[in-house]
Parts: sequence; structure tokens; C-alpha cells
Amino acid sequence: MQQAIVRKILCPVDFSPQSQSVVEHATKVAEIFNAGIVVLNVVDDLAPEYIPYRKSSNDMQMLHRTLEQDSQNRMKLHIQPKLRNTQNVTMLTAFGKPTEMITRISKEQHAGLIMMATRSMGITNQFIVGSTTYRVVRTAPCPLMIFSRPEQKFRPIRLLFPTDFSELSQQAVPYLIKFAKEYDSDVHVVHYRSMQSAATRDPKIEMDAIKRMLTLNGLKRLFINDDIKGMSPSNAILKYAKENTIDLIVLSAHGAGGFKQFFLGSTAVEVSSRSECPTLVVRKIDWSL
Repeated sequence: MQQAIVRKILCPVDFSPQSQSVVEHATKVAEIFNAGIVVLNVVDDLAPEYIPYRKSSNDMQMLHRTLEQDSQNRMKLHIQPKLRNTQNVTMLTAFGKPTEMITRISKEQHAGLIMMATRSMGITNQFIVGSTTYRVVRTAPCPLMIFSRPEQKFRPIRLLFPTDFSELSQQAVPYLIKFAKEYDSDVHVVHYRSMQSAATRDPKIEMDAIKRMLTLNGLKRLFINDDIKGMSPSNAILKYAKENTIDLIVLSAHGAGGFKQFFLGSTAVEVSSRSECPTLVVRKIDWSL
């Protein structure tokens, strides 16, 4: 089994309390992976309030210099204290649409993980709102950890891994194992049965295979449920997470198994947007520009 490797963590910030809390969580995750942190503030220089400063190329250059200086000053004031003694930190300011720039910078920086809040009301551009995060879920070139309540302490001692038994859904397993070993976590492995699943593989057999694999990888406290209930896969996952006080959901962004292909973007987006606990959406890394 391949290991989960993260050498750089990208944290988009808008200087709100929510994004600052995510930076604090990133320092802990960076320790787990021995990773560096790239803090990114995206300034939408085409926003209406900047129209008077866009009359010429010289005006735009002056605007960019002013905005970048302001951004870097806010980094030192609001972000640097949250980084504690974290080594290998880069603070960047970029201009453009937040979704596009977060994706682009994550590729340019070869980020192995993006960490951000689902909602945020920042001092500058208030850009880490739902729609931005959910677009990043679809376009991110690497795994994405999303926090709906970043002000809460991050200590994932109860992990939830939903699976459809497909090869693609298994790409989340190395990350599951990494966090489970670090925090000595209880691990809940669940499956949502669809109408199509009965005609292909036996969920009990598939679950037994996953249980053996996780046990061989050193996980001890496993809780297996091959038939979680709900109106839809995302509804069932969220319901199970709430009932079992889950601290972190780890799931694949895509799935294409013989069962219901229920990790095709929409479920990952729905779970990450509605979950009360953090969600780690794992996808295959693709840094190509």
C-alpha cells in the first residue's frame, strides 16, 4: 500500500477568524506529514471597489503594489502568530478569482493538501464562502480538507471512511491510516447499499477484506457497517457521522465501482458542505497546468 505523502499544505486565507483557525489546524497536520505550509491570500483586483484604480496600466501596477503590501502586512499581523514555530512557511498574495487562483497556485506549488473553511467573512474579500470552497472541491489537483466549524479543536479520534469498494474509493485509505495511527483513532468503515449492489459483489465479503487490510496496517479499533441507512449516500454518511460523533470523515472524491457510483463529485461536495465535522476529500494528485 502506498503511503500518504504531503510535502506542502496550501491554506487560502481572507484573515477572518475562520481562516485563521484553519491555519492553526494546518500547523498540526504539517507536523504529522513533516510538511511545509503555503499561506495564500487571493485579492480579486477586478472587484467593483477597485474600478477607479484601473484607468491605466500604471494605475493597475500601483494598485497591485498597494494591495500586495496590505496583504503581506495582514499576514504578519493575523497569520504569523498562528504559525507558532512552524518551519518552512511561505506567504503569498495572488490577484484574480479565488477559485481559479487557489487551484492554480496549488498546482504551481505542488501542494499535497489544501486546507480551508466552508464559510468565512473576511476583512478583505470575504471569498471563502460556500460556493468558492465547493468549486475548489471539484477543481483541486490534490486532496482537500474542509472545516465547517474551524473554531473547534481538531483532534480526530473517531474517523469515518465511507466506501463503495471501488479502486478509486480506496485512494483515501493511506490518509485514513496516517491519521488513525497518529491519533490512535477509532475507525468506522461504512457502506451504503444501492439497488444495484446486490447483483454484483457481496458487501460483507468486501468489508471483511477491508477489515483484514486495515488490521494488517496496524489499526486496532474498527467498527464495520455494510448497510448504513439514509435517503441517499450523502444523507446516510452525514447521519452516521452525527450519531457516532465522528471527528473526521475521510472519503474519495470519485468512485466507479460495481456498486452505486456514489462518490462522483456531488456526494463529496454534499458531504463536505453539510458535515458538522471536518471532511478530507481525497483525489488523485494532478499538478499539470
